[in-house]
Amino acid sequence: MLRFQIIRILQLTAAILLAGRAWQHLFWDAPYEFIFSGETGFTQWFSDKFTAAMGWFYMIGVLFCFTLDSRDSKWGYVFVVYAASLLLLAQLYRVSNDSEIPTLLLYTSQFATPFIYYQLQFKKTGIGKIMNTLKLSLTLTLGAYAWYATGIYYGHKTAWIDGLNIVFGIGESGAAIVLYALAAFEIITILVLWVKPLQKIAFAAILFWGILLMIASVAIFFLEHPHWQSGIRSAWELLCLVPNAGLSYAIWKYVNEKKKEEDF
Repeated sequence: MLRFQIIRILQLTAAILLAGRAWQHLFWDAPYEFIFSGETGFTQWFSDKFTAAMGWFYMIGVLFCFTLDSRDSKWGYVFVVYAASLLLLAQLYRVSNDSEIPTLLLYTSQFATPFIYYQLQFKKTGIGKIMNTLKLSLTLTLGAYAWYATGIYYGHKTAWIDGLNIVFGIGESGAAIVLYALAAFEIITILVLWVKPLQKIAFAAILFWGILLMIASVAIFFLEHPHWQSGIRSAWELLCLVPNAGLSYAIWKYVNEKKKEEDF
């Protein structure tokens, strides 16, 4: 029963994530121009067409989430393909951001979600191993945000500093202090996540962090583009951030049910 519930959580999380990426690719853009060399008009045209095609690819993935089950083991590999495509997209975002390592890690929970769902639904991987993979994915994701928040090596992101300064009027130094505090919060959460008696606290912290991250992502975009289209533009980003909450909820569900069994 517990395994079935966690599969459903991962199924819904993967579907929402793929829907977000489909929305992005069909109506906006993605950095596929880094795959194709050259600055010609044809290259840009091909990149645009490829982006649209990937949008339909992700849309089909949403359907796969609700139509394929454990009986379709041969088709289950499609979710490995989706994980690989999301990993490629994360790498392209890293390339577009001066090849900064934390940029790739920010997307760990996203490209891990379809793979974890495949492991649970189609490979029948032990639930204990899956929990370790979930925690590792969240650790890398939070670790990347903490890395940027500390400003180590790459410095603080200008958009983050400006956003905090505009919203709270605390100046650059005040915004930097807030980022240091967030970094400390994220690092503590990572450590707590691996301490079994405290995992429920980690779940609550990650959920709070995820909601804060969603609000911040929309707020920063509105600050840069203050008009109604910003809401449509940023909505897909919210869907793509759902894995942070989905994976943490799956961990909480597992820990909570196992605790009941031990108490019983």
